[in-house]
Amino acid sequence: MVTTPVEQEARMKIGILGAGMIGGTVGRLWAQAGHDVTFGVRHPERLRPMLAELGGKAGASPAVDAVAGADVVLAAIPFRAWPDVAAEIEAALGDKVLLDATVPDPPRDGAFGDAALARKDGVAFAVAPLLPRAKLVRAFSTVMWTTLRSQAHRAGDRIGIPLAGDDEEAVALAARLVVDAGFDPVVAGRLALARRFDPGTAVFDSGMSGPEVRAALGIA
Repeated sequence: MVTTPVEQEARMKIGILGAGMIGGTVGRLWAQAGHDVTFGVRHPERLRPMLAELGGKAGASPAVDAVAGADVVLAAIPFRAWPDVAAEIEAALGDKVLLDATVPDPPRDGAFGDAALARKDGVAFAVAPLLPRAKLVRAFSTVMWTTLRSQAHRAGDRIGIPLAGDDEEAVALAARLVVDAGFDPVVAGRLALARRFDPGTAVFDSGMSGPEVRAALGIA
């Protein structure tokens, strides 16, 4: 794996809600690329081993502090936690860019997760009303964490990460961060089109490359 560090002026402060499989993996990649990463978790002290491995390239704090100090936020929490987490971070998040990697996982995520999966307009619209000011972009929601960990910055066609959001600048920022993490951003369009890569679709959990994701979604 070859990582190209971001330029000093391109470094961003990224708050990550959760430090588990997706959050921990993507957070590591961004920290290794040179971004300022803070994991927002209930028990920051439990991340000391991970932070030690990263050699001081990342930190940990309560979620609201991680969000308040960030330029952009990645959410990688259990889907069922959204109502409580949204209420906790809404004021600190404001109108910042929110990359939403969360996916309902039945039966773990209960009625809230089941309702999200049943929506005809897509999982994104179970989350968007909870944080109406945020610039929401669906991102990192389709690829297994093991693939993210092992295939980042690979040679040849990189793993495709589909993106969808209603704010063009937010989507462009998400695309840049996907590249920094070592993957190929595939912009699907507005947030309503995120349903095309929700659970149960052809590209979800497929490990497709960027060109393969574009072909599957009909994107030139």
